[in-house]
Amino acid sequence: MTEPENMCWASALSERIEPKDAIAEVSATVREQLGGAPDLALYFVSDHFGGAYASIPEWIERQLSPGVAVGCSASGVIGRGQEVEQREAISVVAARLPNVHVSPFHCELPPDEPGVWKSMVGPVAGESPSFLLLCDPFSLDTEKMLRSLDSAYPGSPKVGGMLSGTQAPGDGAIFYDTHVLREGMVGVALSGQIEMHTLVAQGCRPVGEPMIITHCSDSVIYELNVGKPMEALQKLFDKVAPRDQELLRHSLFLGIEMNDGKSRYDQGDFLIRDVAGIDPNSGAMAVHGQCRDYQVVQFHLRDALTSTQDLDRRLGGLKRTGGLDAEGALFFSCMGRGEGLYGVANHDSDLFCRHMGAVPMGGFFGNGEIGPVGGHTFLHGYTSSLALFATPR
Repeated sequence: MTEPENMCWASALSERIEPKDAIAEVSATVREQLGGAPDLALYFVSDHFGGAYASIPEWIERQLSPGVAVGCSASGVIGRGQEVEQREAISVVAARLPNVHVSPFHCELPPDEPGVWKSMVGPVAGESPSFLLLCDPFSLDTEKMLRSLDSAYPGSPKVGGMLSGTQAPGDGAIFYDTHVLREGMVGVALSGQIEMHTLVAQGCRPVGEPMIITHCSDSVIYELNVGKPMEALQKLFDKVAPRDQELLRHSLFLGIEMNDGKSRYDQGDFLIRDVAGIDPNSGAMAVHGQCRDYQVVQFHLRDALTSTQDLDRRLGGLKRTGGLDAEGALFFSCMGRGEGLYGVANHDSDLFCRHMGAVPMGGFFGNGEIGPVGGHTFLHGYTSSLALFATPR
């Protein structure tokens, strides 16, 4: 068989209720699209197939014969413009990568030294490989791992997600070659003749005005330049429309600036974090994230319309920076989005296809999404994190 000169991507999704039949179907579809076995396959398996996790890597190997194969279990999977939630499905994204170095690796504890990462990841072409990451939510300190990996590869884009559909440690599965792992993280480093464009749609809009932290400790903010956080929130509540007052009660977030020295802040300039609680006695606010004095922060709200507009705007922006040349894509979406948020199926996938066309795409609904904001990699919630792959110009 003649090797392709350029990389070629394929995607497939099956809703057959028997996992072996579903794997046979997606494998046949992918092999037909690629004209043979892939160099890389990423596959995402509905948690309804939990009883077959031990056999799935072997079936993938037998039917698809990929050079490298990684995947995970999830409460819902995405593929070929469809989002299948809470029922049986398997999605596969695969590629033939003739001029790309593919380096898979497994990590249980994030190393402290960059040199350990270099040894774990193995040889790469160039200094800045692109990383795909699949993580277990129970056994791994994912945020610590991302800080450590950023330290080792500061110029490298990193995207991925946390497996979902799990109630306790060991419920889910990460697939690595022919192995089934119950903890840690599996990654793939891609280098050589490939570019990975990233997109993180956090789905929130700012309300009120930017504020400056004047006193905080770790994740607790005690004072802002406008007073106590609780006082600032009360003033905001009194000013906004009734619809936003309702959102402030159950969909309030805090945006933390990621680019020091800006004189103006817009939607997308902030890292969005949950508000963990407010102390009515002290007026302090706790957030799920680290803060420091003199950072700019702003309250944010989330709803279906805002999430739609944010993803729509970012996909449109990606088209203007090379996204139209994408040949394949991975889509990591929060399980808090989907039909539960929008009231319709395939919402985000429809937006993707409207902007990007028939780019082979797949992914899953995760319990946390990984992607860059402001030059650093973070674990997010309620987001859509995308990777789009193109041949360098």
